[in-house]
Amino acid sequence: MEETTTIPPDRYHPLSEGEFSHLKEILDSIVSHMPEGHASLIWNTYNKVRGVQERQPCTCGSAGRYWGEAVSYLKNWVKERI
Repeated sequence: MEETTTIPPDRYHPLSEGEFSHLKEILDSIVSHMPEGHASLIWNTYNKVRGVQERQPCTCGSAGRYWGEAVSYLKNWVKERI
């Protein structure tokens, strides 16, 4: 009987391992507020892993709910893959 090997799915998909590591570093540094310099990366990655394309909200306080959801979602997504 011939043995077959199953290649495990890429656990970081749709990110590369390097993108995943970079995202994890950024998320680990976020405690109470998101650094504005990482806003686009966070939002674009949030869209990418969910397979959607939503417009990026402003980084003002009134959009905090959206950023909180994005960061929370990504932190959970990363936690499931480590």
